[in-house]
Order: sequence, then structure tokens, then C-alpha cells
Amino acid sequence: MSTLQFDQNLLGFNADVVIIGAGLAGLIATRRLIAEGVNVITVEARERAGGRMGGGTFNGESYDFGAQWVAPQSTALRTLVHELGLPLTNQYHEGESTIGLRNRATRYTKRAPFFAPHVALDYRRLIRLLDATARKLDAATDESLERARRIDTRSFAAWLHDSCRSRTTIALFNVLTRVHFHAEPTEISLYYIIDQVSAHRGAGQLFRTRPAVLQERVIGGSARIAERITQQFRQQILLDTPILAMRQDEHSVTAYSRGTSFRARYAIITTPPVVTQQIYFEPHLPPARDALQQRIIMGRAITMILFYDYPFWRENGKSGTVLDDAGPFSLCHDVSPVNASEGALACIISGEAAHHWGMQPRSERLAAVVKQLQHWFGPEALAYRGMIERDWNAERWNRGANGFLAPGAASYIHNVATPVGRMHWAGSETATHWTNTLEGAIESGERAAAEVMVELGSAGLLRTNR
Repeated sequence: MSTLQFDQNLLGFNADVVIIGAGLAGLIATRRLIAEGVNVITVEARERAGGRMGGGTFNGESYDFGAQWVAPQSTALRTLVHELGLPLTNQYHEGESTIGLRNRATRYTKRAPFFAPHVALDYRRLIRLLDATARKLDAATDESLERARRIDTRSFAAWLHDSCRSRTTIALFNVLTRVHFHAEPTEISLYYIIDQVSAHRGAGQLFRTRPAVLQERVIGGSARIAERITQQFRQQILLDTPILAMRQDEHSVTAYSRGTSFRARYAIITTPPVVTQQIYFEPHLPPARDALQQRIIMGRAITMILFYDYPFWRENGKSGTVLDDAGPFSLCHDVSPVNASEGALACIISGEAAHHWGMQPRSERLAAVVKQLQHWFGPEALAYRGMIERDWNAERWNRGANGFLAPGAASYIHNVATPVGRMHWAGSETATHWTNTLEGAIESGERAAAEVMVELGSAGLLRTNR
């Protein structure tokens, strides 16, 4: 007997497809399906669309708290931004940037950081070793599968400890891991790291020592992407509508919210795995899918943006970019407005530091970040005019920055995008390439939409509005 109250008076369907979550993946799936003549309802728990593309405002300007960089290889994202008519600006990186490791500063400008020769050689050797391991695991052989099982028993930190020849190299990979995964190397499966090397087309791309170089940002913030798409499909996107339960049978999927329900032929679920765990499913999810969602851990991140009368660091010949293993923040970069009407530095607190500082009073957290900025930029860093911040782990409908797998969980990774009956999965964690990025979110939304169109087409239900 069903434990959910199913509205038997609901005749027919509310839509062909119900999409859960209006982050970038959900919005892309919405856009693609509507373009193909599919009747769609997209429901979002927040009072805004955009998911992890959230931002804040200060002095009339908008700033990104979450995903923001548009990389040279982000072809789908660039196409989308162009179609939406949104201008891009280069991430400011002129002048001197700094990497702080083990209380020593390595400074660089347009060229790669000039580490001590033994550190540079060790870093390049580790990059080659990660790439070679990824190529071996890409081969679908019994030997490759057995190697994957062995690798998955180890953390990335254990591998670094055994493989690095310099403590400075370990410190470098530690801070780069925090920047990319918002987690500590001790927490992440070595197998997952290798999988991400393949997904990001090389370890050198995944562990970049110059994260700001060649990047661009949407003027006014990446949240404008969500705003533009939402404006186009205002009738199909329902905000402030959290889904509490989902029920599927051989003919339909029904999503239940507060006092209402949405019945469709198929569903696309784009919520972060830890949030999906809060939804009650009937029938229950298959064990493999349920186990996967329990094992995807969300990275921890706090974004703090400090404001100044002008970007004083530029006049001092600095780019504003700092990688630092001493904390609180692991990465700082210049996010000043295009016209430099004020100065703005975004400081990303990641991993264990985000856990620690997230529990401290806001005033203490701010004081610690300002002290760190003073160390790198001088006493002028003390003269900030204001600050805005977001703790992504405190966000109810995110519960973190991005997903990763702990040691022992890699055998479940291949279920991340496998449909469960009439329910399909999207979101940046499910992407094949550029996982946990805006580009990956777009890929996943397009893929889930294509899967549903195949299902509708095979049932003779795919209409066209062209």
C-alpha cells in the first residue's frame, strides 16, 4: 500500500517533464526541452533560480559568491553567454601574483611560478604520473578495474605522501586541492582524483598553479545567466517550491511539494546529491543509487568579498591573486568592477578552514581574513569599506560547494547519471567532462534532456513547435 497520498482526482498530466531544481543544469534542460516542443514544469526550492551561481550586491554592484569563471575551453558556456547577450570581462591578473607555501612566498607575473628547481621538477613529475594513471584507468580491461579497486582504497593525501619528494610539493597540491575541490586531500579518494584528471582533460588543467590566468567573468555576475533564462520561461519555472517526495509508477512520475503536486511522464532531478537525500522516494531508490548519494560528500566553502575605495593593489603592481596554504582563505582574487569604481577582493575559505571559521563569529572570521590580506597586500588592506559573504554549507538547498567521493566509494561513481525508471539525473556532479563547473552543469542538462527526448520519441509523444 502506498504511504503517499496520491491525488486520484488529478486527470492527465501537468507536463511531459517535471524538472527538479533551477540551477544551471535544470535551466539548460528546461531551455532545451521547450525548444523541442516538450511541455515542461521546473520547480525550484529557493526564491531565486541559479543554484550555486548565487551572488550578492554592494554599493549597487553585483558580485559572485559561487561559480563564475569562464575558461577558454568552456565552449558550451561561451555559446550560452553569447546567445543570452551577456558581456564578458577578463579576470584581472596583471602584475604580481603570489603563492604562499610553508611560510615562503613564490611570486610571479605572466610566466609560471618560479619554484625552486627541485619543487618545479617534482610538481611536473606528479602531473605526468597522474596523467599516466588516468590513461591506464581509461582502458576498459579487467586489469584496469582491479587497479581502480586498489587505488580507491587510498586517499589522495596518502598518495601524495608516498609520491612527492618535497614537502613543498605536498603543500602545493594541498592548497590546489582545497581551491578546486573545497576539501582536504585526506578526505578524497585517489580514484576520484584520477577520474577528475580525465574529466578535466589532464592533471595540469585540474591542478593549475595560475587559476586566474585566461579566465573571464560575466559582467554583473554569473547569476545573470539564470536571470535571463528565467525571464524567457517565466511561466514554466516555479520558485519557492521545494519538492518533499516523489512517486513513480509505470506510467508517470509525481513530485509533491507543500499542498500541491506535479504529475509528468518523466522527471529530471538536478539537486545536489546531499539535498536529493532529503526527498522521500516511492518506491525507494535502488540500493546502488541510494548508496551513491550517501557517499557523495559536499565540499566546504565560504566566499567573503571585501571592498575598498579603489583597487590599491593594482597601483602597487599586484594582481590581487594569492594562493595561500596558511589560511583562513586558500585563494584570493580581484573582482573589482570593470570601471574600477571601487576595489573588491574575493577570498575563498575552503576545506577544513571553512568548517572551522564557519563556526566562529562573523567578526572574528573577518578579522582573520583582513589580517591575512594585510600580510600579502600591506596596511592598506586594513582600510576596507565593507564586506559581504556566503557560507555555502549553511545554504539549505546546497549544503556545500561541490560533490566528491571519499576512499572506498568509487565503485558507485558509474551510477551517477544512470536513470531510475522515469527519473533522470543532471547537475554538475553528473557531468562526464568538466565536473563541478558551469560547463559541466550545461553538459549534464543537455544530456538529461536528450535522454528524455529519446524516451518521449520512442513512445510517440515527442511533439515539435517548429
